[in-house]
Amino acid sequence: MPNEASTTLSSRGSSFAESKSSHLVSLPVGQLHGDINTDRTTTCQSPPTSPIFAGSPLLGPRSQYLQKGRLKFKLGSRGGGPGCFTWPRGIAVGPDNSIVVADSSNHRVQVFDQQGTFVKEFGQYGNGEAEFDCLAGVSVNRIGQFIISDSYISFQRYNHRIQIFDPSGRFLRSFGQNGTMEGRFNYPWGVTTDALGFIYVCDKENHRVQVFQSDGTFVGAIGSEGHTPGQLAHPHYIAVSATNRVVVTDSNNHRVQVFDVNGKCLNTFGGEGGEEGKFKFPRGVAVDDQGYIIVGDSGNNRIQVFEPDGTFLKAFGSWGSQDGEFKGLEGVAVMTNGNILVCDRENHRVQVF
Repeated sequence: MPNEASTTLSSRGSSFAESKSSHLVSLPVGQLHGDINTDRTTTCQSPPTSPIFAGSPLLGPRSQYLQKGRLKFKLGSRGGGPGCFTWPRGIAVGPDNSIVVADSSNHRVQVFDQQGTFVKEFGQYGNGEAEFDCLAGVSVNRIGQFIISDSYISFQRYNHRIQIFDPSGRFLRSFGQNGTMEGRFNYPWGVTTDALGFIYVCDKENHRVQVFQSDGTFVGAIGSEGHTPGQLAHPHYIAVSATNRVVVTDSNNHRVQVFDVNGKCLNTFGGEGGEEGKFKFPRGVAVDDQGYIIVGDSGNNRIQVFEPDGTFLKAFGSWGSQDGEFKGLEGVAVMTNGNILVCDRENHRVQVF
């Protein structure tokens, strides 16, 4: 049965919010890969592959998404050098349209400009400050700070925490540890922020989303383990829309759920299958500024696009290693120009459509 208990919390605006108004939240209580790449001698800094990298005509978002499916450019190949990836997972877009990738088994974050040119990297393997153990999710807030979910892949190693870095990649703070209590994590995965800087974390094995102030203070949680609307089973990735809709890939329930910031379930769509609008273990999710929802349908090796109300719009992709094909796709993001970014995990690359 769903957990009916709830708590109302009031907290001050986050550190970078200009407004002093409070953010009220009423929330219910409630195939991993072990490759580790330590070789960073090989470089992938050559310009991104771009078969049709040309300006697109100005279109409305619906028309633009209906035309998706042709590769614009791609980044990376397997390796440990700058611009290379080993099992990339999370991906985000910065306020300057930079492309930010959680290069999971290289234990680092890589940053590229919007054309895909390598800019910088930070992080290394470990459990100290600014060290990662197979990071999973990445987000960038409005002032360019990086929020990283420092998870784990191997059964012998884990960090189970969130780390925050300034725009240069300098460590600022971290919070969390392994556990089931409030503010603790059991494999934190996808992470995002809202317009006020509140941090939302998919606490995957605890089957919930946890919400924090920008300084790591616990605010509340969404969901509990289960299969009914509002419950979650291994939530993987998360996005918050411009209208404060919290969109979660409820992976083992093969669906997407949409919540308000009070934790109320507003909409559920999907279900297990290979037909249009159905999912098999959905992973990445992104929401554009018009509310269109882009989902990485991992088990079906495709991207699906939905209208804001969850109506199916477009699907593209299939299994493989050629342009426009995927193997175990993971994180997705969308740029302000409508470009869709996809972490093509087992092909060790990022594809842009």
